[in-house]
Amino acid sequence: MAAEDRDLSTRMSAEAQNNVKKNAGMLFKRHKVEISSAIKTPFPFLELLRDRGFITNEKYKESRENMKQIPLQEVVYDILSDLEKTFDLPLLNALFSKVHMEKYPALSCSFRIFKNEIPNIKDFLESDAEENEGRSDVQQSLEQGPGETSYPKLLGSIPHSLTYIEISSEDSEERRNREESPKASTSAVKRKPDTVNPENNSTPEKAKRKKCTACESVDFQAELLPVTCKTKTSGLLIKRKLERGATRKCIRTEDGNWFTPREFEVRGGNEKANNWKTSLICGGKTLKRLMELGYIHAPPTTKKVENSGKCEICQDGGKLFRCHTCPKAFHEGCHLPPVRTNRNWKCTFCTIGNTPSQPHDRESEVLVKHVGPEEELKCEFLLLHVYGPLESKVFPNIPHENYAEEASRCLEKLRKLDTIKDSLLKGAYPSVGSFVQAMDEFFTLPRCSDAEFTKDNFKKNFRKHFAIQETN
Repeated sequence: MAAEDRDLSTRMSAEAQNNVKKNAGMLFKRHKVEISSAIKTPFPFLELLRDRGFITNEKYKESRENMKQIPLQEVVYDILSDLEKTFDLPLLNALFSKVHMEKYPALSCSFRIFKNEIPNIKDFLESDAEENEGRSDVQQSLEQGPGETSYPKLLGSIPHSLTYIEISSEDSEERRNREESPKASTSAVKRKPDTVNPENNSTPEKAKRKKCTACESVDFQAELLPVTCKTKTSGLLIKRKLERGATRKCIRTEDGNWFTPREFEVRGGNEKANNWKTSLICGGKTLKRLMELGYIHAPPTTKKVENSGKCEICQDGGKLFRCHTCPKAFHEGCHLPPVRTNRNWKCTFCTIGNTPSQPHDRESEVLVKHVGPEEELKCEFLLLHVYGPLESKVFPNIPHENYAEEASRCLEKLRKLDTIKDSLLKGAYPSVGSFVQAMDEFFTLPRCSDAEFTKDNFKKNFRKHFAIQETN
């Protein structure tokens, strides 16, 4: 009877492991983009996979060589796509190993997805991933000072841990100005609950704490960052929007309104400061400090010029260039190719869209064509059609519920498009076919909304503007 029980237990254990492996494999396939995006440096990712036997030394050398031609995240995605074919649970042990979780904090987001979807997955993984992921969990309770605005629904999906610091208002202002932690002031010393204050030999109580600041473990590499201004208001900073200019409305508050950094500074009650880089705080650091550390690209320095209307692509205001043959207006960087002059300028929609041509080439002939000036302009025209709906219809209209998660997915797609755009402008695509292949890979990413431009729409436009003959 005991032997039968052991056999049954073994069969159930094997079946459970197979189910976990199957579900984990599906999650791995679905989240390869997120995992790839979390890898910011080739070391130790490539070396660990090679040393543990997941990739060969030849694949390691090939990947290192490919990094000279294409972005690291695309190289990582290719490796993960190969590993998907032979997926097994030990691969997750490697991906979420202690050394990876410490080097790539954004991986905690992906690991949390695996934990939430497969609650018993930790029974089949090594302990170090579980321990490391735990360090990034958001504390569930947050002590807030008077007048602070919480942002629970939007910030809940952003991985960061909180460290309690008791600070006086004077220390807080001084810290912002000096951009360093106040070591000398005992009122600003980091303490754990129930520890003794060496100055008065008393145990600090939570009730005596004046503020709680989120610091140290915010994932500053994430696309969305939680920001506050004088603790009076909080919001989500969209890095990609800020990088395009400080006059862009790049901060979203919990009520769904959008603000420029300066407008957010004023809303936070700091209108006299007029220096949003030091007024806006993320994870205990000013945005100025995050720019110095390289986590945020400083927006371009331009004269404040406001035009009436909105950009055709992103629907933001700011400095716009108007086409002289149609009512459309664009930001310099939103248009393709980037606008260099405002004199008698014609947009790409007018240049390509109004130039019909009779089908005369086979698709196979077009795909092997060298990307010359004419082909590049047509590729840029196709990209604009994909950017438009994603930038103007999908991203601004994401529902409040689960905003951070949905917005992050949308931003990942836009970053992927940015990579394709940059490669096109740098002449990195030797043939039309290589550009089309990059777009095919883009369309494998999950859709964020029905308003997006589909692969079928893209193919239809491609055949039309490259004058491709229909085949029977």
